[in-house]
Amino acid sequence: MKIVFRADDVGYTHVHNLGTLKTLEEGVVSDCECMFDWPDVVEMLDYLSDKPWISVGWHPHMWGHPVLDPSEVPSLCTPDGNFKWKRINQCEHPVEGIVYDEMIKEFRAQMEFCKEHLGRYPDIHYANLPAKGEKEQAILQVVEEYNIPYGFMNNERHGRVTTAKEEYRHLNIWGAMESTPRDDLVVLPGHKSVLNVLNFLKYDPEESILNMPIDDSKIVVKVLHPGYLDDTVLREQSCNIHRVKDVEVFTSPRVKQWVIDNKVEIVNQYDAIFGTSRYQDHLKEINSPLWIGNLL
Repeated sequence: MKIVFRADDVGYTHVHNLGTLKTLEEGVVSDCECMFDWPDVVEMLDYLSDKPWISVGWHPHMWGHPVLDPSEVPSLCTPDGNFKWKRINQCEHPVEGIVYDEMIKEFRAQMEFCKEHLGRYPDIHYANLPAKGEKEQAILQVVEEYNIPYGFMNNERHGRVTTAKEEYRHLNIWGAMESTPRDDLVVLPGHKSVLNVLNFLKYDPEESILNMPIDDSKIVVKVLHPGYLDDTVLREQSCNIHRVKDVEVFTSPRVKQWVIDNKVEIVNQYDAIFGTSRYQDHLKEINSPLWIGNLL
């Protein structure tokens, strides 16, 4: 079986990045989904610029600040210059009055921002299909303009199945199931849901990996949010204390041994789509025990 270990929300804050970096240096992460609207994403893009074995995706939450000056995209911003979609405001302030052309302008600027710091445009985008609103439609318009692959993954969440675009269905790429039981989530002011601190020990993404069925017909994408916590993440995010556990899991000796024991081939998302072997070539070069050549 092939697997992509994906780190989400990369570039959030400097402190959060320290946890992500640990999973890249000591763990199994092969894909980074970067949020270009946070200032500290620059240090991550610069770090990844000479590491082509890590695929980089565009993760346009729009929780932070525009790449452009807010005066150029005023319909997207609150008076303080933050995006209207800022996570802490989502439940209390509906997003209204958006000018579609301003979204296109900002998203194009984010693509150029990525190229400036990473040295290339994003490798992929995990777009949801079909597009649900104007923001999602603008995202798809821009990824198509820049020829960025999207819509390549099947998902099954809470009994609802999302199917990949026809051109990618033969790849049989599937998102792994969520790790957090829904009854362990509670609602707090300013958030849709959050892991109850009292249930933190029940959150066990490592077991969700170790108990994953081995299916050689699939490429599985396991998504976690590895990062360390600061006041920004704790204040704004419903997914917060999960993240320190996710760092632990993506560097876990037990997870690495599971890869070895089950002859699992770690790939990045670009590899999964185009049949390249960038991540495995890197493992071979550093003589990693996780290189598939050592497992066969």
